[in-house]
Amino acid sequence: MGRSRNSGTERVRTFIGIATALWLIAAVAAVIDRDAFMAISWSCMAVFGGLVSSGAAHRSRGIGYLAIALAVIGVAISIGIFLLD
Repeated sequence: MGRSRNSGTERVRTFIGIATALWLIAAVAAVIDRDAFMAISWSCMAVFGGLVSSGAAHRSRGIGYLAIALAVIGVAISIGIFLLD
């Protein structure tokens, strides 16, 4: 009863912020492993998470579309690598 309307949004932003940190760690690990495509994939996901968790994707339609495109590109690269291996 005492919850505000934005409490769900704040939980999602916190979750995406934690996921962004993990994606960034995965991107650094891929760079260390010299796996360029996975580094690009994880970096796309980390930038997507950064845009969403900062709220920039909610304020601007263009940045929102950019965030969606980055997520799609990151997932497409990951799926492509999975299918090729």
